[in-house]
Amino acid sequence: MDYGDFLGEAPVITPGSTSYFSAPSIVLDPKLFQGEELKNWVRTGILSMLFDYLGKNFTAPHKWTRAWLAGSGVSYQWEASRDPGDLDCLVGIDYIKFRENNPEYVGFSDVEIAKNFNDGFNAELMPNTKNWEGYELTYYVNPQSDIRDINPYAAYDLIADLWTVKPERSPQPPYSRAWEQHAQRDHDTAVEMVRRYTDALREVKGTTNTAYRVNAERKLRLAMEQAAALYDEIHSSRKIAFSKTGAGYADYNNYRWQAGKKSGAVQALRTIKDNLTVYNSGKQKELYGIELPTTDTLIRRTLRGQ
Repeated sequence: MDYGDFLGEAPVITPGSTSYFSAPSIVLDPKLFQGEELKNWVRTGILSMLFDYLGKNFTAPHKWTRAWLAGSGVSYQWEASRDPGDLDCLVGIDYIKFRENNPEYVGFSDVEIAKNFNDGFNAELMPNTKNWEGYELTYYVNPQSDIRDINPYAAYDLIADLWTVKPERSPQPPYSRAWEQHAQRDHDTAVEMVRRYTDALREVKGTTNTAYRVNAERKLRLAMEQAAALYDEIHSSRKIAFSKTGAGYADYNNYRWQAGKKSGAVQALRTIKDNLTVYNSGKQKELYGIELPTTDTLIRRTLRGQ
């Protein structure tokens, strides 16, 4: 297996941009909004893609689905330098009505149903929305049905065509010396993990002796798994911020995520995590001739009768 071809070069940690630390604009994104009203082409475009997907995979989605645009892209802090821009469509599910219309899911919890949706979005919907009209459009279901329960920056109801949570014109990011120190530790740990990954990848690429190569591969896999675990910890902790028990925008876990994006640590860790996925896929093809479907994929296929 030629690691140079499918893993590429090791990531370099370089500072990134995040709207969280940027000065707010005096207006909402004029490409999306006319004043404070979402433009119709945006609303209908996002909803049509969502309901096309849901209609192909589930029964009667209009009876149990709500959808909001949320996050910094619909706040006054939309101007941070990024290409493409960032748009989040958060989907709310009435789980009782969903089960009534999709009885094959009666035995599943709300959390399991939400995960099933998100796995499907990631695999089947979002590959087509990585650059939608100049925005990276993501779809995500929370276990909570009401968007207000997750303390969003802002939330525009796409179906009702009105604000559920209006954005603040001048939000103030919280500051804590302790938070800053914790974020610096994340950065320093990420630097060390990138170094280990880089060294291991270089060793694998440069080793022809079979025994040495096996050891080098083990080091490479361990380095990738450690980096992926730190990324998952930072990313999953942010979900705490946007939950019933979190403080939303002002929560430490949100600050940690945003600081990681600003330092470049999050992006580097995510790259290594993605490389781990590619690595595992390559190993499966090498061993079995095909990439094996995940357990979640098999469950989705079974439930949909595929």
